Amino acid sequence: MRYLPRSHLAGVLPRAAAHLFETAHSAHPNRGERPRTAWILQFTQRRAPGDPHRTHQKLAQGQERSTRVLTDPGAIVRAQLAGLGNRRARGRRAARVLVVGDFGNGDTGDEALLARALGELPRGTEVSVLSRNPRLVEWTHGVPSRPMTALSFAGGLRWSDAVLVVGGGMFGAGLPPLVRLLPWVVDAAKAAGRDTVYLAIGAYPGMPPAVARRLRAAARELGRVTVRDRLSAETLGANVPNVGDLALRLRPEPPEHAARALACAGVDTSTPLLLLSLKAVPDPAKMAALADSCLLAARRWREHGGSVAALALSTHADHGLGLARRDAALAAELADRLGAPLPVLGPQLPPALAKAVVGRAAGVLGLRMHAMVFAVGSGVRCAGFAWEEKTRAFLVEADHATILDPKTPKSVTDWVDATIAAVSAA
Repeated sequence: MRYLPRSHLAGVLPRAAAHLFETAHSAHPNRGERPRTAWILQFTQRRAPGDPHRTHQKLAQGQERSTRVLTDPGAIVRAQLAGLGNRRARGRRAARVLVVGDFGNGDTGDEALLARALGELPRGTEVSVLSRNPRLVEWTHGVPSRPMTALSFAGGLRWSDAVLVVGGGMFGAGLPPLVRLLPWVVDAAKAAGRDTVYLAIGAYPGMPPAVARRLRAAARELGRVTVRDRLSAETLGANVPNVGDLALRLRPEPPEHAARALACAGVDTSTPLLLLSLKAVPDPAKMAALADSCLLAARRWREHGGSVAALALSTHADHGLGLARRDAALAAELADRLGAPLPVLGPQLPPALAKAVVGRAAGVLGLRMHAMVFAVGSGVRCAGFAWEEKTRAFLVEADHATILDPKTPKSVTDWVDATIAAVSAA
């Protein structure tokens, strides 16, 4: 085996990544053109005003409309993944794909992205998922997984024919060190002969300039990058396809499985159900306003005779806020203020079951973005608070979604009234 020398990586990788690749990759010349270099052209085009295919291009009032639209996001995803790794495997064996993302971290939304990506890979592809909790990933998805360590990552890169970076809002302000390094690692994998793809990623203003330059360069190569919202496409600025969040088209479990989960949690399904998805935010004043809005919505919904439950999509609080601020703990606090039981579904629901549960609701309100993604993908009315960039980007484009202002209580009660009225009229 010939190893990729450090001199070959000069100017490409920071020292830490160069050391990783010295031990990870054999040199493999890039023979010929990539098989997916022209796939994008059949899926993206300019459309005349009023085109019926603009269903996921709803913009905030006053914003300029994009001239790029989708024809079939699912077809774009399948085309992007078609033949992934085959160039290096050369038909001697199944292609091997190393999947990279924030998996095994107790977040149902991230696991939904992985589930959809695995479902779209060509049949017979060998997969290894880099994750924080390999046993959890193997149990949830039924595929091999490896720990998120430098040594394990190096072994996965050496084993792989392709590297697939999957979705999520990982590229934005406040990148952790490993994510900051990832574009350089992916570029080095490409230089070592691996196919490399970014699938339905979120890329937002505020990411470090060097990271943005790397991603923009990748986006200029046809077929390497797709994004999940219009803001990410504008941030990368390379006419990159917007395929929407992967969880939008995740296949849910059968309705009877959702009914069983709701019954086990003690949810009354004989009346319209409001699901609240809570999430701690770093600003205490903002968190208080958001909690007040959820409490107001719960009280108003119950006044209409409906039932209310909480959907916990994460085992932990984001932003390093600790277990005391996890989703289930916030639901318990809300129940105390509500003065009534508040059944909690999750955390650690399999993603397809979580989406099926959301599909049984009459309305979804909350802070976790993927609760709203599940709702939109299931045709359920939802409302959220645009307190972070990725959530705002999704809500602006989504059907059946409303952006609420926690400083305006009437916006919350109006949404509840309208949702109940729509359910009653159906």
